[in-house]
Amino acid sequence: SSSGSGESSLSSILASDANAKRVAQSLCRMRGAALKLGQMLSIQDETLLPPSMMKALDVVRQGATAMPQSQLHEQLQSQLGNNWRDKFVTFDDKTPFAAASIGQVHKATIALLQPTPENHHNNNNDDSTGTSTTTTTRRVAVKVQYPGVGN
Repeated sequence: SSSGSGESSLSSILASDANAKRVAQSLCRMRGAALKLGQMLSIQDETLLPPSMMKALDVVRQGATAMPQSQLHEQLQSQLGNNWRDKFVTFDDKTPFAAASIGQVHKATIALLQPTPENHHNNNNDDSTGTSTTTTTRRVAVKVQYPGVGN
């Protein structure tokens, strides 16, 4: 029957190390549902796909390819405005901390203003509240969604 030869040719295409690697790289670049499909395939029964494809899909399970820095900046600007950098003390835009099927995570630091009570009484009869503020920093994780994923 012709279906047997079709199955064997598909199997031989998937069994090629180079083709398996290309499929995995493409899934990591596509992100979204395509990446999620690759991640689901990577945890299936080892007999479902040829060993070379299972090895390549292990890469897919590790996560998506990071957005180029220019695309990351565009996403941050669209969500946080032109002055998005001013919202952070530090922002690591070089390497994401993690990447998944719908976005990636970056380390950042934000400034927090905290009121601190004065240690003395204000006897000047003015409108002062008797408090001042102290700036502290907090490390945060910033999740950035890939373009087009939410559409």
